[in-house]
Amino acid sequence: MEFVVDTNIVFSALIGTKTKDTLSIALITVELHTVTELFKELEEHWVKITRHTYLPAHLLDQFYKTIRDTTTIHSTDTIPDDIIEMAMRLVAGVDPDDWPFVALAMFLGVPLWTGDKGLLVLSAETGFKWFTAVDTEGVELLLRGEPLDSVLERMREKYLR
Repeated sequence: MEFVVDTNIVFSALIGTKTKDTLSIALITVELHTVTELFKELEEHWVKITRHTYLPAHLLDQFYKTIRDTTTIHSTDTIPDDIIEMAMRLVAGVDPDDWPFVALAMFLGVPLWTGDKGLLVLSAETGFKWFTAVDTEGVELLLRGEPLDSVLERMREKYLR
């Protein structure tokens, strides 16, 4: 099982939300992909992360290193221009900065694991046609063996109320 993971999932894990537990399990059970922008964003917010984390500094650094070492990091230069353009158009009204994550999910054909409600709604509204976005609950269900179609139906119900 593979996922594209975006910044808010890693950020949440580093500061200590429930996402931490799921990400810890995912690091050893699934293949995670991301774009170089994730680590740029983490570096920009590192002071905030260190202020809000539940981890002592040495464990925070170790967890960050583990995420970096176990996640396949892609440059957006490897994604075809037509996919990048489509991703930019899709997320323009949600969060224009998220296009690299959406583009990578589209390019690889794997779900985007995100906590961004705008991306989750967009994915569900478009019938998961362009990209599939799932939240942490959806990832947990998939890790337990629930079929993707069933998880996507839950995402539809949850985000299209």
